[in-house]
Amino acid sequence: VLSMFGTGPNDTYLKQVGISFGTGSKVDLSRQQTSHAHSASITPPLFPSSMMDLCCADLGSDAIVQYSLSTTNSGPGGDQLSLQCVEKARLAAPPGSGPRSLMFNPVFKDIAIVSLEMTAQVWLIRRNKEGSLEGAGDPVSVMPADWPDESAKEMMKFNKGRWASDAIWSPDGKFVYAATRLHNSISVFQLKSNTDGGLELVERISTEGLTPRCLCMSECGKFILVAHQHSHDISSFQRNESNGSLSFTAKLEVPNAACVKLVRPDKIG
Repeated sequence: VLSMFGTGPNDTYLKQVGISFGTGSKVDLSRQQTSHAHSASITPPLFPSSMMDLCCADLGSDAIVQYSLSTTNSGPGGDQLSLQCVEKARLAAPPGSGPRSLMFNPVFKDIAIVSLEMTAQVWLIRRNKEGSLEGAGDPVSVMPADWPDESAKEMMKFNKGRWASDAIWSPDGKFVYAATRLHNSISVFQLKSNTDGGLELVERISTEGLTPRCLCMSECGKFILVAHQHSHDISSFQRNESNGSLSFTAKLEVPNAACVKLVRPDKIG
């Protein structure tokens, strides 16, 4: 279920909207018996008058579901706002891939990166002229070709060692950073072109911890944080803004770290 909340006049809360997705793709019966709304993202406006949509990564159905958002006046005096959400399109992901997260490029706002958890890949998608989503090339692996070894214990876990997590853009829109669990690494990709698409691997390095679940980039783009669930810590990496490469700097102990976000002090309170 996907739940949405909104605020009205005088900081009042609008009635919660809940959406049930239905059946899953059933490619992997252990994880895709039903839909699984894993994450949601608001589309950035392409033009000043553009309407914003909501895109949901449905891991269980192998789909990116796109909704139109609007508010209507209701109540006896027509002074109560209600939130409306209507499905307008869906993009089918490769069967059994399990879309986990989606992030639109902060500069080239018609393209986005999708993390495919169950096949350990990232996938470039784009919005066409009608505003619907479409694939922009084939998914790219976030693991080395020889991982895992057929005799390795990872073969017995999570899709034979394939267990991707987060994927994010750099603030300049030129690089993608994608993490994968079990292999415990970050793959750095450079966007070849915002028109032709395509990703080129820059490097793949250790996250310096176990089970990286979440990545967080600073607004300035100079460093990135990695939350590790099973080593109970957060790693910090300095980022080379020219070539996108990362250098490990420090680690902070945080029990069961599953998500990390940066908040500016002037935005608190």
